[in-house]
Amino acid sequence: MNPLLNISGPFLAERERWSLWAPAILGAGILVYFWLSFEPPFWLLAATPLLMAAAYLLRQRWTFFLAASVLALFAAGFNAAQLETKLVEAPMLERPIGPTGVTGRLVLTEALPEGVRVTLKDPVIGRLEPEETPKKVRIKLNNRELADIPPAGTRIDLWAQLEPLSDPVMPGAADFRRLGYFKQLGGVGWAYGKIKPAADGAPLSWRDEFGLAFERARRALADHVYAQLSGDVAAMTAARLNGEQSAISEPVISPMRIAGLAHLLSTSGFHVTIMALLVYFPLRFLFALVPALALRYPIKKWAAFGAILSATGYTLLVGSPAATLRSLLMTGIAMLAVLVDRRSAPMRLVVLSAALVMLIEPDALLGPSFQMSFAAVFCLIAYNERAFGWAATGDLSAHFEGIGPEWLRGFGHYLWVIARTSLIATAATTPFALYHFGTFSFYGFIANMLAIPLTSFWVMPCILMAYIAVPFGLDKLFILGAGKGIALTIWIAETVAGWPYSIFYLPAMPAFVLGMLVVGGLWLCLWKRNWRWLGLIPVFIGALYPFYTPKPDFMVLADGKEWATRLDDGRLAISNLDREKFAVGQWQERLGMPETVDVFQLPPDFDQLRCDDLGCVYHKEGKILAMPALESAALEDCEKADGVIAPFSLKDCQAPLVIGDFELWRHGSYAIYFKGGNMRVTYSREKRGERPWSVGWRNTRNGGDNGS
Repeated sequence: MNPLLNISGPFLAERERWSLWAPAILGAGILVYFWLSFEPPFWLLAATPLLMAAAYLLRQRWTFFLAASVLALFAAGFNAAQLETKLVEAPMLERPIGPTGVTGRLVLTEALPEGVRVTLKDPVIGRLEPEETPKKVRIKLNNRELADIPPAGTRIDLWAQLEPLSDPVMPGAADFRRLGYFKQLGGVGWAYGKIKPAADGAPLSWRDEFGLAFERARRALADHVYAQLSGDVAAMTAARLNGEQSAISEPVISPMRIAGLAHLLSTSGFHVTIMALLVYFPLRFLFALVPALALRYPIKKWAAFGAILSATGYTLLVGSPAATLRSLLMTGIAMLAVLVDRRSAPMRLVVLSAALVMLIEPDALLGPSFQMSFAAVFCLIAYNERAFGWAATGDLSAHFEGIGPEWLRGFGHYLWVIARTSLIATAATTPFALYHFGTFSFYGFIANMLAIPLTSFWVMPCILMAYIAVPFGLDKLFILGAGKGIALTIWIAETVAGWPYSIFYLPAMPAFVLGMLVVGGLWLCLWKRNWRWLGLIPVFIGALYPFYTPKPDFMVLADGKEWATRLDDGRLAISNLDREKFAVGQWQERLGMPETVDVFQLPPDFDQLRCDDLGCVYHKEGKILAMPALESAALEDCEKADGVIAPFSLKDCQAPLVIGDFELWRHGSYAIYFKGGNMRVTYSREKRGERPWSVGWRNTRNGGDNGS
């Protein structure tokens, strides 16, 4: 029998499900764009309309039409990412600058546990040329409060030290330059001295005025919260009201993450949906109480319109991250269906909203917010439409008919729904949590069973009432109420985080493994016939990744001054534990949170790694890796070592592996794997200056060779 017939049969039988794969194909196009090691030519933007035209012309021949449609969707994702990159293009700092004077318009103020952070738009930075000046810079002011910062829209002048956004701390780690590029954030730093008012610049556009209006509202809401509450309870309450989570301290963030409640730290799509429903159902109920309205007018449509307005306003207030944008689109489309007397299919709803978010913000696809939000909602909908034959939901209370009073059976059914939802959402988001954070919260479903109802029925209603009461100065009671609910949420997180084995740390998941899990999950959820079980194959292989994924043995940052190496006893030895704490934390996350030790705290007779004032020598798999601290010491290392790594020039070094300042400048951070007497070397950027967010991009684009 022809094996193709075994595949084509089920494929043709599920023709009505083909369209559900559209976001996956769009996403594939986006991922390929970001995977490229070079910036594709702009004329490729013609691919989408040409392929769409080809699909239309071939509509009578379904096999060719299907192929052209798939290519058109792939091209649409690729071109959307390409276009977004071009539209947000702005210079990024490539070297430290300052201390120097910085003048700019204040567009965002964020409270921090130890100060305040401001974002300035259209800055003037010392003597930096306008064509090299970023569109936005973010500056931290220590030991300041929100009251010390001028209102949004004010042009201010301060003295600051600015730094470029960092490269990945190791190959495969988060690329903060790329993240900043799509926010038009070109530099970060910290300020000295006082903030001074500056002369007003060019008039603001209507878009700037619109954005500043919401920033002023966010600032006012934060002031109201901090006037009534304090500490992390105030910070988390403010995050519910205005979307800013930067003020939440690590002692709260850590247990929230361990307990699997990190999604409640920031504003997620869950909160947008709750906000819409908290308006829709009460409005419909109130209209129904008035017979003159209920009998003559479409009160359901009025309530739906009110829900759309509330969800849109809330999304704008919290800053429109990808998860909230997804929820806004889903909620908006569902309510729009009510307005036009149509029924919305949940799976088509989530698929359509995913496609729209990817076309509007293609870069969001790479972030945990988009991935985890869509995964949870998608799997819940797939479960409830009985995509899995073994997972029929049913009504639990029906199985216990006649056992106990009806209210008790109803309460039991409610608990079952909450537990089921929590379990499905946890299973759906676990691969992405492992990929981005290397963690698995063992009791996450229990914490969510307690915290989600608390948020839905206590915190968010208080937040909604606070919005309504703020203009009348009556919001104190509701802010205090929300604070009580959030304090209880923190207590739940701390309690669950304190249980034994509450969290497991695993090494970083490779991107190709996440891809296998996603494809397998989509295959399981989108098809209905028995061939969907083929999706278990990549899921099973991907789930075993810790057993076949190697860990790097040596890592060094792009400046060459900070490095780390894995010891045979499992510890991570750091060249200077007090320096680059952020990089150390990133290394730990990606290696499964090993214990750290400063290299100079190791005993003098520790054979695997020995250090002195001249440098360090590392032994692994019969190979010798030297990290000289002085150029004079490098001469001897070049003769004896198999590899030499240093933050200065290593000219005429005869070692098989040489990583000096030029190689670090060109390739960024390095990771080295030792196995079978061989060294495998990887680095964070294949060639300097190949993407718009890469260091050296402007020079490369303008014809400079940058030494590459």
